[in-house]
Amino acid sequence: MDIRYLQTLLDVVDGGSLAEAARRQNLTAAAVGQRLKALENELGVVLVRRSGPTVRATPACTRIIPRIKTIIAETALLPSDIAADGLAGPYRLGVISTALADHVPSLIKHLRAVAPDVDLTVTPGSSAHLFDLLSRAELDAAILVAPHFALPKSVRCEVLEEQSFAWVTPTKAASSDLPLIVYDKTSWGGEIAWRWIAQNLKSQNILCEMDAPETVASLVAGGAGRAILPIWAGLSNTAGIDIEIIPELPKRSVVFAHSASPIDETCQAFFKRKIVL
Repeated sequence: MDIRYLQTLLDVVDGGSLAEAARRQNLTAAAVGQRLKALENELGVVLVRRSGPTVRATPACTRIIPRIKTIIAETALLPSDIAADGLAGPYRLGVISTALADHVPSLIKHLRAVAPDVDLTVTPGSSAHLFDLLSRAELDAAILVAPHFALPKSVRCEVLEEQSFAWVTPTKAASSDLPLIVYDKTSWGGEIAWRWIAQNLKSQNILCEMDAPETVASLVAGGAGRAILPIWAGLSNTAGIDIEIIPELPKRSVVFAHSASPIDETCQAFFKRKIVL
């Protein structure tokens, strides 16, 4: 049985169509269909039902998906098992948007130098989404805002940064008259800022809300409004804004969440050295 065909089946079920699976795997829809038919013939069972352009898993398919995921995950670990130091094979890292520029470029250079056989894939996303992927073993590690709940024993978290929150306003603008651009109050970092806003601002003239701090900062720089944002490295380099720390507001902790594999430990050692330097 070809492992690639199993991944194709997962992409079909997850994407909901042959076309989406084809896009993900850089194949034609016809090739995806042929792979599904080959799997069905080999297993002797119908795996998906088509309804127009959409595809749904059959009960039999749903039952075997957990084992398929395990097979694919275990197969992916073979290169690291073969390598004496474990520094080989695919490594799926999730990263929140504000940490992409702050940490990922230097990490890529470091892994290229000390672990050239590691095949790194970086997935951007919100903290909640990335942690969900991590908990389902669809990521190997993630840089995200510290969870506000107890972690499973399989996940370790090390703090990379403690980021203060600040008023971010257009340079030389009458900021008190500007509407608020809210850092999504349902996000793990945004809820910290929103609690302070709800308690301290009697009037909340909200322009919009989004979980995209970089875009919020850009809107502020353009004069559209004001915002309360965590101070990541890239924010300080944004032109056209003033930054005023709010000392009474709790900081946002950015952590490296992982399961302590050899590649995880290599990344963590790099982060520790980077912070010290």
